[in-house]
Amino acid sequence: MLFIFGIYVWAQTNATDVAGAIASDAEAVLSPRGRSSSSMLRSRWKRYISSRDMTALLDFHNRVRSQVFPPAANMEYMVMWDERLAKLAESWASHCFWDHGPPQVMKYMGQNLSISSGRYRSVIELVRSWHDEKQSFSYPNRCNGAVCSHYTQMVWASTSRIGCAINRCSNMNVFGSMWKEAILLVCNYSIKGNWLGETPYKLGKPCSSCPSIYGGSCNKNQCSMPKPRKKLKRF
Repeated sequence: MLFIFGIYVWAQTNATDVAGAIASDAEAVLSPRGRSSSSMLRSRWKRYISSRDMTALLDFHNRVRSQVFPPAANMEYMVMWDERLAKLAESWASHCFWDHGPPQVMKYMGQNLSISSGRYRSVIELVRSWHDEKQSFSYPNRCNGAVCSHYTQMVWASTSRIGCAINRCSNMNVFGSMWKEAILLVCNYSIKGNWLGETPYKLGKPCSSCPSIYGGSCNKNQCSMPKPRKKLKRF
């Protein structure tokens, strides 16, 4: 059995990246004094994301982002695994709560959750259902199913960093039911997506409306930083 959980938020001034705010609030969240003894005990079950899983998650997200339809004019390449986001995900996953959090940083970052009661197979199996929401999503912002917010967070054009954690939980309350064993995945995103009233990306020819920082460079239908040119050596 697999469940997923995503959120929408109200757009306020703008959806800009506030890494400094995440950093300051993260210090409080990650402080050992802020963690209960029960959460410390549960943390022994934590499955750290391996470098192989990091690559798999980034590749999967970028493949999904490159294949949006209708096409995106400003889709940015998800280039970075963010350790700060990953540590926040680890801290939250250690509590084994089927809810978004921690509250003090949710206004700065996006978050997708997935949970399975079956045996852990692969991290991609836990995120595949997020992509499947594509079948219910109609551009610019219509959802014909129960939820589309996991998919729209995945393909939010300005989201370029991700950090995730997996935890094995025991006796976890999921929608009022007690699960004896559960595998919980928490993925945090920056820049935060799912701003109500905004579209996940701008419609148009791929890479036709990239931010100027990319200098017009395009890779697999996504705005990407140009690769540095190799200097020719004289003989």
